[in-house]
Amino acid sequence: MEPEQPREIDLLVRAGFLYPVTGGLPVVPDGEVAVRGGRILHAGPRLPDGSWKPARTIGGGGMAVLPGFVNAHCHTASIVFRSQTDDHPPGASLINVAFRMEKDIPDTDWALLAEAGCADMLMAGVTTLNDLWYAPWHLAASVERAGLRAQIAHKVFDVRLEALYSGDWTHHPEIGAERLRDGVDFAERWHGKADGRITARIGTHATDTCAPELIREGRAEATRLGIGMHIHAAQSPNELAHIREVHGTGPLEYLRDLGMLAPDVVVAHLSGASDADLDAVRETGARYAHCPTIYPRRGRYPRLKEIMARGIPTGFGTDWMLNDPWEGMRTAINTMRVLHQDAHAMSCAQALWLHTMGAATVLGLDAEIGSLEPGKKADLIVVDLNRPHLQPYYGGHEALVYYARASDVVTSVVDGRVVMEAGRPLHLDPDAALAALAARVPHWRRGLERLGSRAVFGPGCVCCG
Repeated sequence: MEPEQPREIDLLVRAGFLYPVTGGLPVVPDGEVAVRGGRILHAGPRLPDGSWKPARTIGGGGMAVLPGFVNAHCHTASIVFRSQTDDHPPGASLINVAFRMEKDIPDTDWALLAEAGCADMLMAGVTTLNDLWYAPWHLAASVERAGLRAQIAHKVFDVRLEALYSGDWTHHPEIGAERLRDGVDFAERWHGKADGRITARIGTHATDTCAPELIREGRAEATRLGIGMHIHAAQSPNELAHIREVHGTGPLEYLRDLGMLAPDVVVAHLSGASDADLDAVRETGARYAHCPTIYPRRGRYPRLKEIMARGIPTGFGTDWMLNDPWEGMRTAINTMRVLHQDAHAMSCAQALWLHTMGAATVLGLDAEIGSLEPGKKADLIVVDLNRPHLQPYYGGHEALVYYARASDVVTSVVDGRVVMEAGRPLHLDPDAALAALAARVPHWRRGLERLGSRAVFGPGCVCCG
């Protein structure tokens, strides 16, 4: 019998430890992933030498290989507000500073911030993101250049966000009509672009910043276009009180009664969701994006254990400013164990699942990404284990999730294409992005100071001389 000929493939990724995030959450020592045509042919134990004829081989025995992180809810360009909402009363800086400043940031600035944010995500191991923010066309352009995968929505609202700090929730139909029109235009131009890596959603911002009519119109447009929706819900005491006062229900009950909630809707936060709100999410099949690092900073944490126990599809996101899935997983594990006084309340393997397969399920992409198995798109990352803080490395999920850092991610692959190598994006220039940001910092600093930020310091301030 003739010996079997090697199979020609585009890429072979070798791993000292492979974490495929498949059923049972196995760990595969001495594993490999074979890729052809952007899809996975094999993900499992290393096959005998000569099984493959790869055009390129990456990874190695000192590396961990796992699916790229899926970011179920984020605001990539929001990094302009880093440090501005972290040591303040809940909601105060968001309403008093961020919402009042957003209107004065031009699209050209959002473009710079999106470019830096994409580099930040990519360098931390994120390969897919779900974003709701301003100037989505600039973010889409950066995503396309970077080689990332993304679902993107324009931020649609009809209140004057800058007036919320004074208690003014007046809805202005003309604002909502214009922003929804821009969101629909973005979706019509970008949905399916970049070889399908970029898709669109309709991003009605929140239950209290969109009138019922605007939410219904957004739902109708999303249905017409065949795309999903993305919204913040039950995220703040102000929102909860406003919806209860005006509509007599909880925020998710309200969205259900409007006919918005469905399996193609991603709802973020649920920090103050009641039992009736959670029933509304479960009954309608809507999906939940949970962002672990932001909640402890606000002094409250959603009822994650109950949400998952109800069968609500759940996945992790980063929200805004800190785009680090590694810190997010650790924060979720530690918070859940403390809240429930139970060291088994969340495991490292479960946290990894929530930031990969769980988040992919939330975005409706679980048949294509989120795990490493034959037939799926080849979205994966390589982590360098030869670091003092990772050694000695014993291979369990604990070794990876509790000890790896964003800076340990050295290679990223999306659609079978290497888009980051040696810790540097191949198609973005982080140094140029940071230089461009630095040139704008004095302008942003002045804006923050005018709005009374308590977290801006610099030349001439008391602490710096």
